[in-house]
Amino acid sequence: MVELTKEQIQFIDHRLENEGIKYWDVRIEMLDHVVSDVEKRLEKDQEFKKIVNNSFISLGWNGSFEDLNKQGWKNANKGHRKIYLQGFIDFFKNYLNLLVLGFFLLGIYFLSEVLLHKTFLKVSYGVFLSPLMLCFYLFFKTRKKKYGKSVHRYYAFFYLMLSFILLNVVMNFMKVGGDFAFPIIYHKPILFFILPLHLILVHAGYGVYKSAIGKVEHMRKQLLS
Repeated sequence: MVELTKEQIQFIDHRLENEGIKYWDVRIEMLDHVVSDVEKRLEKDQEFKKIVNNSFISLGWNGSFEDLNKQGWKNANKGHRKIYLQGFIDFFKNYLNLLVLGFFLLGIYFLSEVLLHKTFLKVSYGVFLSPLMLCFYLFFKTRKKKYGKSVHRYYAFFYLMLSFILLNVVMNFMKVGGDFAFPIIYHKPILFFILPLHLILVHAGYGVYKSAIGKVEHMRKQLLS
């Protein structure tokens, strides 16, 4: 098996980037696969660029890297989605988490009994939005590290924010007097379900964030080494 030179590896990398693989972490994973395949195919009397082209074709290239790019995103999302779902399930396997959840529900119930309904809704919305402070902190923290266009960084924040995106619609239907508001009688039961669910999903999203950013850091260290 012939080992590729640094210049040949850069040629493959530049071709991937120039033809649409803009997110560097997806490109690196594709590059590893292509380099390994080309090294297996390449013989000293064969043309390097032709072998590279054949390797791309074997991966499904049909004149562009659009399909490969989509597949790279799908593969990344598949792994992060699995971590997200597993994080949600694992939350209920921890007795301390269940204890905290119980106290949280008791606190919400107590507030619903002692506060006026409109005030309770405002407090509930404040609880719902409170994890945004963590999200903003993590956003600026990662921005300072200049990770560039990274698909894993994208999914780190996508899953961290997913609960806000999905459940904020329900929270907006809590407005008293709104055209599409839920009847007041349903507000408390819905909030008792939505608020803990939201916080558990944010907890699972944070697990995805740590895993994804850890992967980005590992890949970047490999590039710099």
